Amino acid sequence: MKSISIKVSGMHCHGCEMNVQEMAGELEGVKKVKADFKKGEVKAEFDEKLVTIERIKAAITAAGYNPE
Repeated sequence: MKSISIKVSGMHCHGCEMNVQEMAGELEGVKKVKADFKKGEVKAEFDEKLVTIERIKAAITAAGYNPE
């Protein structure tokens, strides 16, 4: 398992956090996702053999937010 922290802009409330957590959490290989709109970040634990950081960022983008 690998842990990462991704800076994300565009999150403004707890609903935004839930959207990001749901989209990224649905990816195969993602074990845990925690979004924090106040800090503007998303922390994720994932299996590098099943999913890439780029794919997690793409899921965040699909949810309507901007990963850096």
